[in-house]
Amino acid sequence: MYCKSIYSQEKSTFKWFNPQANAYATLKGKAWQNSDSLNYYNRLPATAEKVVRKEVWDLAKNTAGEYLDFNTNAQQIIVKYQLNGGKSLDNMPALGVSGLDLYAQDMQNNWHWIKAAYSFSDTVTYSYANFDATVKIKKFRLYLPLYNTPKWLKIGVGINDGFKVEEANEKKSLVFYGTSIMQGASASRPGMAWLNILGRKLNLPVINLGFSGNGRLENPLIQLMNETDASLFVLDCQPNLYDQKIYPAAEIESRITLSVQSLKAKHPHTPVLLVEHSSGLTQVNLDSELTRKYIQTSKILNHTYQKLKQSGIKDLYILTAEEIGFTDNSTIDGTHPNDFGMMQYTDAYEKVIRKILASGK
Repeated sequence: MYCKSIYSQEKSTFKWFNPQANAYATLKGKAWQNSDSLNYYNRLPATAEKVVRKEVWDLAKNTAGEYLDFNTNAQQIIVKYQLNGGKSLDNMPALGVSGLDLYAQDMQNNWHWIKAAYSFSDTVTYSYANFDATVKIKKFRLYLPLYNTPKWLKIGVGINDGFKVEEANEKKSLVFYGTSIMQGASASRPGMAWLNILGRKLNLPVINLGFSGNGRLENPLIQLMNETDASLFVLDCQPNLYDQKIYPAAEIESRITLSVQSLKAKHPHTPVLLVEHSSGLTQVNLDSELTRKYIQTSKILNHTYQKLKQSGIKDLYILTAEEIGFTDNSTIDGTHPNDFGMMQYTDAYEKVIRKILASGK
């Protein structure tokens, strides 16, 4: 289903679409649609500001996992936007932190990445052209920044070109709660964040509730997840629960247990997937102390998973570090995946999720 596009005209040769000015919800990758312009790009609803920690609320303003799907016959697409935050981070370049990514889906549902000409100044500009005429394009997908927030954004096409943005009225989503690895660190560009790759591979809507350094299995976030109509819940927070001086084993077990019990109480037929720390393997790096902590938090999760299964909780699954399969080529720092690690993460997730969803049919 397509919605009516709302344009502004900047130059006579281009017409511009501003998603914030649209009368219909068009921003995908959001579990909570709203018309609040100040909160438009936030991954959490406005009501969450009063219940989550400030750090989580601020990170929720980052547009990780959000995207626009649209159709056009244009031979040139221009996107302009301004940003609220710094363009880069110590462990991520500007393209990953603040950049966009455009993909095209062909009639066989294959996805193709589209190269951009870009410039980062006060107003960031991405220009796409020279589309391969042999590829019959079904639709375009524009991914928004992983670690930044647009003040405003607009998409421009030729004044005589067709342009329609899909309405965000999708079927049930897969809802993921996690850490910086889930938010997108340290992908080279937004389309290479593992959850964005996974959404393309499964051709299903995914919700990214990854909060850098703040994925801690906190009750307010679990209750927000309970508000969603999900086909799968994923808890991938062990990378932020490895320091046992802050989170002793009993506390980690309690958080996992309470989170699963809460989700299953409200959604008894919705499967829940628990995920070990992806870098909890000796082959990832030679820092034995860090690896020991990562392995230990994974053991606690695995032990808790076994106890929950024995208690009678059904449709509970686990993805282990061994199944993810990281090596010393998978990360930038022993924790955050590079693009190779993102693909490994995606492949492991795709395998287990396809199995979970097939078992529920």
